[in-house]
Amino acid sequence: MLFIKQLLSTAGLLDGKAGEYSIACVSTSRPIYLVFNKKSDYPAYVVRKLDDTHAFHSNRIHNELYRLVGNLVPEPVGIYEQAGQKYDVQRGVKGAPWFQIKSKIRSEEERKQLETRMWQTLTNFQAAIRAEGKSKNERKANKLEPHEELHGAFLHYQTTIEAENTGLRKLVELAISGLSQMPGCPSIPQHGDFCLNNMIIDSNHITVIDFEDFAITYMPMYDYFTLALSLPSCSTKPADAAGVFNQYSLIETAHNFGILETDVKWHFFHHLLLRLGHWSNDEKRSAYRTWLSQVLDCFIESNLVSGNTPNS
Repeated sequence: MLFIKQLLSTAGLLDGKAGEYSIACVSTSRPIYLVFNKKSDYPAYVVRKLDDTHAFHSNRIHNELYRLVGNLVPEPVGIYEQAGQKYDVQRGVKGAPWFQIKSKIRSEEERKQLETRMWQTLTNFQAAIRAEGKSKNERKANKLEPHEELHGAFLHYQTTIEAENTGLRKLVELAISGLSQMPGCPSIPQHGDFCLNNMIIDSNHITVIDFEDFAITYMPMYDYFTLALSLPSCSTKPADAAGVFNQYSLIETAHNFGILETDVKWHFFHHLLLRLGHWSNDEKRSAYRTWLSQVLDCFIESNLVSGNTPNS
């Protein structure tokens, strides 16, 4: 990985002290290079290869988000070229990913405090993005029709399955009927995968990473459901997870968006269908898709058997 040192040295980012830095590679869908100064326990830089249009798009999104939300996301440094290839360089941040700190959570109180911080980070993240729309006098225009969004998510989901589910179709019709009678909701571009694995957690700050799915939807509750389903407090039992929308924190958040408590479940329904569309229809997310499909089945069964109507 000498080429990473050469890249950063040529860019003047190592202050002529390349020998004081080490490189670690994290293998994901796209390799990530972590550049450590020997005097620090967190990376000085994070480097990614820009090898397709999607990568360049994510880079542009990251830069725009940094303008909007500041240090809630890593600071972009720039795009640099090495041996004919372009690389995105951003500053590293203090903290550690969830898989490194979860064993350090010793008590229920510590878990609750951490989850509260995560929830507040998401609220701050969305508030900063939403403020941009308000500042441009787009508040009235930035309204979504939830029933249309649900219908679209359902159509996309259908393209990923083979067998028709009559119970699903019936519940979609009930949800659309109910939501079509309600006023629109705020339109806020969503992170797309705001979960435990996409946060770097420090003692007094949480940084949000990974913007490849940004703006997958503008439905304002989508990220909140993603986070809620990923938290340690959420049961892994599909039947229990299918009722996560009943959490007080989610209902309160929905209220702040002008969404009625009776409609929160339909927003969660939209979340499940969109998540189970093309987003999860690949090998790397197959296990999660299997689990989320079970959650959807439980949600359908619960809301049909209980005799719920759209406005109940």
